Formats: sequence, C-alpha cells, structure tokens
Amino acid sequence: MDEIEIKRFIKRVSRFIEEGLDEEEADALADKMYLRDKEGDDRRLCFECDKYNDKTSHCTFYKDSRGMTYKPLRFTLQRCDEFNLRKTK
Repeated sequence: MDEIEIKRFIKRVSRFIEEGLDEEEADALADKMYLRDKEGDDRRLCFECDKYNDKTSHCTFYKDSRGMTYKPLRFTLQRCDEFNLRKTK
C-alpha cells in the first residue's frame, strides 16, 4: 500500500468502528474494500452513497410497497443502480 492507501485504510477502519463493528471486523472490511478498489470491483457499501441517511441508517431513495424507507445491509458490498458517491468531509 502507498501512503494514500494507508490513510484511506485507517480512515475506513475508524469509520467502521464508529458504525458499530469491532476492530477485527472493521479491519477485515477495510481490507476487503482495499482489494475492491485495487481490482476495480464496482460493488459499494450503502454508507458510501449520498442517499444513505446517517441519522436513521436508511436509504433515502428506496421505499417498500408501504412507502417505508429501505434499511440497507450496511456492511455488505453490493451493486446499486442508484448509487452516487457521497462527498467526503
């Protein structure tokens, strides 16, 4: 890993821990994302998307048949036609 990739990895681990994963799980997911980026995999995590609501942990785009918002699989890499990368702070 180069310096930028290491910083990104550390930032991801911190974010995953904030989101509720333990350190080992956070490290494993950050590693999976590092490989995803290296291999050009187009799968994403919901909270990388600008439609993910941090306060409610729901997707603001998808709704079920009753109009209820979708609670995403937060730590599962997946493809979504409506994905739009959120701007980082």
